[in-house]
Amino acid sequence: MQATAKNAFRNLKQGGFTLIELMIVVAIIGVLASIAVPQYQNYTARAQASEGLSVTAGMRADIAEQYSLNGRFPESVEKLESTAGRYVDTAEYERVGDGDNASGVITVTFQGSSALGAKTMQISSDKPQEGWTCSATGTNSIGENRLPAGCKD
Repeated sequence: MQATAKNAFRNLKQGGFTLIELMIVVAIIGVLASIAVPQYQNYTARAQASEGLSVTAGMRADIAEQYSLNGRFPESVEKLESTAGRYVDTAEYERVGDGDNASGVITVTFQGSSALGAKTMQISSDKPQEGWTCSATGTNSIGENRLPAGCKD
C-alpha cells in the first residue's frame, strides 16, 4: 500500500518554471528591448527624414532645369503645393552666393509631431545635374545620424 501512496503523491506535483528561470527570461527580454527600441526610433526618424527628399523632388527638378537653361541658380522658385507632406512642414529654396560661386540650398522643416521634432535639414548643390547632398547644419538640425542614406556626402 505504501507504493500506491508514493505514486499518488508524485502525480500531485505540478511542473513549471522556477522563479529564477522566469527572472532570467525577463532580464534577457529587457536587454533585447533596450537595444531594439533606440534602433527602431532611429530607423523611424531616418524614414521620416527621407520624405524631405521626395517632397522636394519637384523643386529640385525645377532648379536643375533653370540651372541648365540659364547656367546659374534661379533667384527663387515658385512655391509648389507639394512641398508639405506627412512629416514635412515646409521646404524653402534660397540661392546662396553670386555668379559662378552660387549654390542652391533647400531648407526642409519637419513637423513637431514627427520623430524628428520641429527640426531642419538642408539639401544643397553647387551643380544640380551632378546631384544634391543633405546636411545637418545649424542649431536646429536633425543630426548627422538621422540624414537619409540617399543624399549623404
